[in-house]
Amino acid sequence: MPVALAVLLALAAPFSADDGEDVRILVARGDGTLELRGRGLERDGETARAVHPDRLSLSCRSGSLHGDGLPSALRGATFRADGKLELLGRSLRGEIELRCAKDRWTAINVLPIEEYLAAVLGGEMSPSFPRAALEAQAVAARTYAIERKMEARTQGRAWHLDSTALSQVYRGAGWEDPRTQEAARATRGEILAVGYFPVEAYFHASCGGRTETGAEALGREQPYLRSVSCPCGGHSPWSHWSVRVTPDELSRLARRLLGGSEVSGLSVVARSSTGRAKTLLVETSSGPRRIGASELRALLGYARLPSLWFDVRAERSAFVFEGRGAGHGAGLCQWGARAMALAGSGYREILAHYYPGTSIVRIY
Repeated sequence: MPVALAVLLALAAPFSADDGEDVRILVARGDGTLELRGRGLERDGETARAVHPDRLSLSCRSGSLHGDGLPSALRGATFRADGKLELLGRSLRGEIELRCAKDRWTAINVLPIEEYLAAVLGGEMSPSFPRAALEAQAVAARTYAIERKMEARTQGRAWHLDSTALSQVYRGAGWEDPRTQEAARATRGEILAVGYFPVEAYFHASCGGRTETGAEALGREQPYLRSVSCPCGGHSPWSHWSVRVTPDELSRLARRLLGGSEVSGLSVVARSSTGRAKTLLVETSSGPRRIGASELRALLGYARLPSLWFDVRAERSAFVFEGRGAGHGAGLCQWGARAMALAGSGYREILAHYYPGTSIVRIY
């Protein structure tokens, strides 16, 4: 076995022939009381003693976990059930680990990665997409999870990923589908690697026709995150979009970046090599200022301004952003993967296109 692969397996352990990796997903943080449900609830191997045997009301006070039948001075606990758990409206497989810090709790879902992936696929890609696209997404998502797990271990973080789009969208078992489960099974244990180490397998909804480089999109130069052509084109619902923002709203947003200035004009003055906006010139009451396009997108909201591939013009009552694509543009384009799959490409061909120079390695 190559040394690099042995190191990868050691860092990624434990895994078993049946379940694969376990992953730890940060699903919620908060304070006050939360309710945990599940048939035959157990805490750390003990039957939960509660007024209602399948429901626990839990809270954190002064760093200790409080609830029906819990011992005092318990800083945290792990809960499981006969079947799925329910927490804050989510149906979750595996276990829930609750940790207390003062009066705040942290909920971590611990489950086998293949079960996690089936739900991630349902949150990140429509199950109606062709099987090859779902399989490509499964390998990318598994790679991303393994890479983040290794990072979390080196940093001493209690969880590997969160459940939002900042990591991978994970809404729980309710988002599984027979097609997403099959895509996970068909690619079980497979990751993308360079030199037997997992790559940063970023992905996004739609690139608009050409992916972005890792350096431009993420600030990290990676040889496998290069710009490639993409057939998503008119297949994507984001092939063209238009967003209107009033001068008053833009002024309110810009004040957070520029101070107390009124905005009277806005234009793109620098672009990436693929044509995406990098720098904007803002005409204000206190003079012209430059801001990063990504900063403005973050203020407007990633859903409202879907990508940085846009032009902007001023109209009498609004600034009009017209663009294409959705997401940062680096790595796998989900709608491009769909188009390639419909044209007959398999998942390996799709992955080779969006992550050039990588290999598919089975780690369990």
